[in-house]
Amino acid sequence: MKQDIEKLLGKYYEGETSLAEEKQLRNFFQQAEIPTHLQHHAEQFRYFANVRNQHPSAASINQLANKLNAPERGRVISLTAWSMRLAASVVLLIIGFAGGLLYDQWRSIPNTETNVASGNVAPAIEIKKVLAFEQQPKTSASERIQAVNQSYELTQADQEITQLLLNTLNFDANVNVRLAACQALARFESEPTVRDGLIQSLKIQTDPNVQITLIEVLVAIKEKRAVAEMQRLAQNQQALDVVRLKAEEGANQLAHNEKSPS
Repeated sequence: MKQDIEKLLGKYYEGETSLAEEKQLRNFFQQAEIPTHLQHHAEQFRYFANVRNQHPSAASINQLANKLNAPERGRVISLTAWSMRLAASVVLLIIGFAGGLLYDQWRSIPNTETNVASGNVAPAIEIKKVLAFEQQPKTSASERIQAVNQSYELTQADQEITQLLLNTLNFDANVNVRLAACQALARFESEPTVRDGLIQSLKIQTDPNVQITLIEVLVAIKEKRAVAEMQRLAQNQQALDVVRLKAEEGANQLAHNEKSPS
């Protein structure tokens, strides 16, 4: 069973698990006794199991941020095979997203009258159907990623959909789904709730891939209010070095943009 769970975790972090496999992982990590080397995976599965029946509010996000940002005495973080793999993926992710590629990609998406007339309704319905908070246990990661990607077909912001994307970014159990939501939200940079939500999300995210993607999005949309949070992350000794460096770089870039003449 232990070997099967480790294989499933590998598929899960690659975004390749089925709905039944994700349910198997959730059930496994609800057990009282978890092997020591797998215990660091248990917290997120237990957390998402507890909150999936609740609709997160801004207050709950702030409360979670304060909890995650609080220093923990005597905590020792061991470098496991999983963390080595995660660090390697972060380096690759930095290369892939260097230069604000995310921002350029969504800027290049065509905005046509055809989409306004006939392409907006169907994607919106499907997005709301799949990304509704109570639907997460009933859908696979690939289905949720597909729903997130359908937001690129929308030609104008929909408050309900942007909130669903923010909820997905903050609370989806799969890191690949959260990454997809983060990238999709960059398209709605003109929405104040989206900009606020991205800053708040940086406070609570603990996955290095998502942290780096958020930093790049916030820099790309020139959100100067994110400087303080990036500086905090740059000083967080529990964060990976590559994340801390990226946060420092992002904060410096935003601060420089603020001082530069328009």
